[in-house]
Amino acid sequence: MSDLDDFKATYFDECSELLTELEEQFAAIEAGERDADRLNAVFRAIHSIKGGAGAFGFSALVGFAHAYETLLDYVRDGRIEMSDDVVALCIRANDIVADHVKAAQTGEALPADYGMDEKGALRCAGARRCRPR
Repeated sequence: MSDLDDFKATYFDECSELLTELEEQFAAIEAGERDADRLNAVFRAIHSIKGGAGAFGFSALVGFAHAYETLLDYVRDGRIEMSDDVVALCIRANDIVADHVKAAQTGEALPADYGMDEKGALRCAGARRCRPR
């Protein structure tokens, strides 16, 4: 195994932990625990997944995670409320991030438009031009 393969294996192990963290944090957020520590934790998890994806050239994952990260940044700084609709959108986004990670790990090609509705909803909610579906 090459050094690059070792780095990728470490990245995917970290992704697994971060995806579990996202699931746990959003279970608490969905239950009403929407404090700054939880919001910071979910932002850091998506930021870390995005950063590693960028280092390895997983562009579809980077693009989706960037839209998600931007929305979470707006929630953290108070520009967007962590409403029930936004929570539901983030939980759907977590599943799509997990699918992108799995595809990157296995070399599977997801459809080019995979997650585009949610990506659009993340951007839309972040721009406050519309409500998440």
